[in-house]
Amino acid sequence: MTKVGVLSDTHLTVLTREFKSMVSTLFRDVEVIIHAGDIVTREVYGYLCNWDVRAVLGNMDSFDLAGLLPNKRVEVIEGRRIGIIHGKGPPYCVEQLVISEFTDVDLIVFGHSHVATCSERGGVLLFNPGAVKNPASGTPTVGIIEIGKKMRFKHLPVK
Repeated sequence: MTKVGVLSDTHLTVLTREFKSMVSTLFRDVEVIIHAGDIVTREVYGYLCNWDVRAVLGNMDSFDLAGLLPNKRVEVIEGRRIGIIHGKGPPYCVEQLVISEFTDVDLIVFGHSHVATCSERGGVLLFNPGAVKNPASGTPTVGIIEIGKKMRFKHLPVK
């Protein structure tokens, strides 16, 4: 089993002590970190590179990150094909948009809407960890995915 920490929409213009503490505490035993975009700065991305990070570009990310990160990617973890993308457009259309971007995946991790979700559409699992900054629900969240014979999903509040 592989434990994956999932972030999106951190929207940090500077790397803060609070962010570092949150990541090191909530993700202390993860093997991989997925960031679904809107990291914003190379400094924050650099910190996340202390882990095995798989990240994509968000619509608010800096020009520096545009040269480093793809718009979407597919990663294989424990034999599961995971599509990673940020998303775009109105929040109520994001799920349909991200589904249209991938074929032959088991799971799509996405962000953009700032809404923590875990659902299934057409046999594909969809997971949005929510947002670290400016969450739609008022509670900042991140996610944990445990990948093995089964996949388990959790949203964790950020304190």
